[in-house]
Amino acid sequence: MRVLLAILLSLKLCATEKVEMLPLDVISYETFIQGDPAMVAQLKKALQEKGIVGIRGVPGYREKVMKFIETAREFSALPEKVKEQYAPSRGFGVLPLGYEKGTEQFKLPNGEWVADDLKATYYALVPDTNQNRWPNEVNLKTPFMELGKLMSEMGTAVMEKIGLLGPQHGISLRGVPRLGRMLYYSKCTESHNDNPYWCGSHFDHGLFTALLPAVYFEEGRQVAEPEEAGLFIKISSDGQFQKIVADDPDLLLFQVGEFAQLVTNDAIRATEHRVHKASGSVERYTMAMFFDPPMDLVVHSNSELAKDVRYGQVAGTACTAQHWYDESYNRYLVK
Repeated sequence: MRVLLAILLSLKLCATEKVEMLPLDVISYETFIQGDPAMVAQLKKALQEKGIVGIRGVPGYREKVMKFIETAREFSALPEKVKEQYAPSRGFGVLPLGYEKGTEQFKLPNGEWVADDLKATYYALVPDTNQNRWPNEVNLKTPFMELGKLMSEMGTAVMEKIGLLGPQHGISLRGVPRLGRMLYYSKCTESHNDNPYWCGSHFDHGLFTALLPAVYFEEGRQVAEPEEAGLFIKISSDGQFQKIVADDPDLLLFQVGEFAQLVTNDAIRATEHRVHKASGSVERYTMAMFFDPPMDLVVHSNSELAKDVRYGQVAGTACTAQHWYDESYNRYLVK
């Protein structure tokens, strides 16, 4: 009976949500590196109004993406017992470096908290460090680092262009590693129908996120992104989730994190997003690169996010990045 109810809930949620498309603002790499005021204005406008922007044609990017996806598939195909050897040490304030599956929970539209039990992750710091854990069975390290380095460089360049880094907000990422995340979403079975999403609705809690468009496979063959699946974004608190069409391996995407909203006092707002499942035996692969401020950075924010319990619920008071991060991790971890 529980399985039947879960299936009906999933079908009801999917049936009542019409797929609305949100056009993606795309800037060519050549235009980006020229850095003229019109391009910067377009970049800021896209991030301020939609919370997402794409850059197309970064040299060497597509080749690095394809090699990374190939290796991510090899690792994901390993037996679960093998992959679990690389599970991280989870603790308050500890980065979860290594392999995890089903450790995050998100709230459904009906208010119920459910685990993202079809999402597997491999975390590593970029550039490489002895804190990272790498599998022996597959050379995941090389493509992860090569793609991660490029994503890191481009994300830093975008933040510099929009003024998020530098003296205006007192943020420097010199010496601060990025956190890369390989993401694998496995195919759905009847036992997973209590959650209609591969990843529930949330905001990234850091400064900024670089993201490659997902690559899909069905029965071992690469397929186009299914119409019902993919990255969905809500651009206003009372709006509907809309699908970002970015089925293009030449695109590199960028989203805004909550800490950027805190430090800019809502001048730029975090991107609310979720990932919708594909029906059938479709699998999804992608990679995200998270840009974090120094953990000892102190902000005195008047953002609406300062009212959040993670901040302390008093605008204008001091909050460290470390405190914000610890409380954010604690919110979404499966208890």
